[in-house]
Amino acid sequence: MPTPYEAELTLADKRKVKAKLYIGEAEAKGRRGPILIAEFDVPMPLLGVFALETLGLKPNPLTGELEVVGPEGGYLL
Repeated sequence: MPTPYEAELTLADKRKVKAKLYIGEAEAKGRRGPILIAEFDVPMPLLGVFALETLGLKPNPLTGELEVVGPEGGYLL
């Protein structure tokens, strides 16, 4: 389905890209919620911090595992 939303995003390497935005749903660690999906050309899909926070999760940089830090959907309220 076409989307009327487009945004300019700044990537981690400071490049700016234009992306179409969609609303979707993600599930991780048994949690499920609505997320924004940015469509742009990358070799591997990425799960951004906004999506993780929406699910009440954060990555642990030492273990590489996701940790629960808040209520599911808590960042949307």
